[in-house]
Amino acid sequence: MAYHRDKLVFALLKADKYFDVMDSFQKLKTDQERVIYTLNIMWENGLIPDAINKTKNAKDSEQLREEGNNIYVTCNSNDVSCVIALNLYTKSISMAPYLSLELALAYGNRSAVLYVLGLYLECIQDIDRALALNYPDDLKGKLFIRKMQCLIALGKPIAEDMIKETEHWISEMTMNPNKLKIQAKLDGLRRKIEQGNIQSSPIRSEESESEFPLPVIKSCNNEIPCASDAVVLKYDKQFGRHVVAARNIDAGEVLVVEKPYSLLLTQQKRLTHCSNCLKVCWATIPCKNCTYTLYCSEQCRDIEWRKYHDVECDIFTIMVLCGFCDSDFLSLRLAVLAVKEAGNIKRLRTMLKKIDESDDPRTMGFSSDGKFYSDKYISLYSLERSTEERPFPDLFQRSVDTCYILYHLAKSTQFFGIQLSNNLKILAKNDDVTFIGGLILRHQQIIPTNVHSFCEEQNLNMIERGMAAMPFCSLFNHSCSPNIIRSARPEHIILYALYPIRSGEQLLDNYGYLYALMPKIERQESLLKSYFFTCKCIPCQENWPMLFEFESYETLAKTTKDKKVIKNALRKFNIYVDLARKGDVMDKPYIIEDLLMMIRVMYKRVPVACKEMGDVVETLKRVHALYGNRFILPKIQKRDM
Repeated sequence: MAYHRDKLVFALLKADKYFDVMDSFQKLKTDQERVIYTLNIMWENGLIPDAINKTKNAKDSEQLREEGNNIYVTCNSNDVSCVIALNLYTKSISMAPYLSLELALAYGNRSAVLYVLGLYLECIQDIDRALALNYPDDLKGKLFIRKMQCLIALGKPIAEDMIKETEHWISEMTMNPNKLKIQAKLDGLRRKIEQGNIQSSPIRSEESESEFPLPVIKSCNNEIPCASDAVVLKYDKQFGRHVVAARNIDAGEVLVVEKPYSLLLTQQKRLTHCSNCLKVCWATIPCKNCTYTLYCSEQCRDIEWRKYHDVECDIFTIMVLCGFCDSDFLSLRLAVLAVKEAGNIKRLRTMLKKIDESDDPRTMGFSSDGKFYSDKYISLYSLERSTEERPFPDLFQRSVDTCYILYHLAKSTQFFGIQLSNNLKILAKNDDVTFIGGLILRHQQIIPTNVHSFCEEQNLNMIERGMAAMPFCSLFNHSCSPNIIRSARPEHIILYALYPIRSGEQLLDNYGYLYALMPKIERQESLLKSYFFTCKCIPCQENWPMLFEFESYETLAKTTKDKKVIKNALRKFNIYVDLARKGDVMDKPYIIEDLLMMIRVMYKRVPVACKEMGDVVETLKRVHALYGNRFILPKIQKRDM
């Protein structure tokens, strides 16, 4: 998209109109007006959006499958190459026409890699999918053998009917040079079954992501259903809407368990995660129509289709090829969800008009029953977007992006009842089109200042899995030393108290700029650029040291007694560090409570900027991450025949 924005700016500069456009644009009052103006500017300068698309294609699917074959035969013990081959087969699946021979062949080939990686359940799924399609008869015998191998590895019984069916399909392999080898493999498997010489292997599909029970909020908030009654939402001119402690809060208390209004899988994860539930899946199935989205099951595919993909399907691939980023995808999705929630555009207008006319900034976005719901669009609509603070290049570029999205939405879908004209000037006169454009532009401003990264743990690092639009979690203000921590689960974000928090004290999140890891000047410059405020948190006011400058409690504790108490509290800390580094914490729930005890002990006796406090906090974050979303690359278990 940068190319198209630059092209428009260049055209305006060449015509000596850039500053006139800037002056006119800055006088506009609403996002809908900005969209109308931008559509007309694009039309006047002949900037018609590209409509490149990549539809399902048998030839492309075959080429990707062959690329996967070339890498697969050289994998040997190379786990990374094996995963690359797996991803190429998944791409082949996404490109294959629905119910085609190419789709069947791609499923069959991917099953071979899944078997090698020890993903036996997924391997069986792909085999069954291939066999349900028009998979070639002279190749079926090999799939049946592979399925038997998986069942044996899983310790499952093999029915005599399955052995007979396998024999039948091997007999049909008249043109296959591997027929004798496959028959010998069947004879060997039969002997194993008869002798009872079967040893099951672990089910590796469960290693990548285990779901632990969500923590329970002991007493829920009357106004905010996803939050504890230990917190209260307030408003003043200095802090805007913010969250404070309604009572004293202990370290470790569960404060929020929020299910995002919407989750969007990042583009980089589309081959390995489900587009709907965002869970890790190595045997995804494709959308029946587009080449972009993949799912863990038919159920997730159907759910997402009903929610929004029936609209997105026709333009997501276009947006990828045009270079749109994840926030662009989410800005469109939120508009689709808003219309579907309201029932139609007319009802949505009425619903949003009430919010726009609200004179209470604290309860803006609350529902008619006086509550702030995470699953209601009006809660999201009410979030801060910093329009007045945004410089012209920022807001104008977002308006151009919006108009490109809007063009494809109007021209390539029936979102507005019918597919509309590709004439930008005509679109600019359509009130429904520009109203939705105004919403998309609003989302373009809400997303960078409110939407959270939805992360997963991989090799001791936190990697972005997707984007989470969470109305209530977005109301927490920033501190370079937050007193809460976030943990991502498959469908929720959990907020815990990191330190003891006194009644009336503000609860503070971190927007990605920690005092321990970044100098004050860099933090403040980044926060001003991204969030349009100068941070005045305690670490910024007092210029706290960075991590490498932290002193030990042995220096910072004031009394010998305090040093002894801290030393005693930390006696098991190094053991927990090793366990966390190895990921061996799942059956040891006492580790979190012991780490919290260490924090409580030190919080009373030394500053937060203490070496041991920093180490304990980071270890606690690591343990919470291990209980949350995880991504583990599978490793080769055995070579297929």
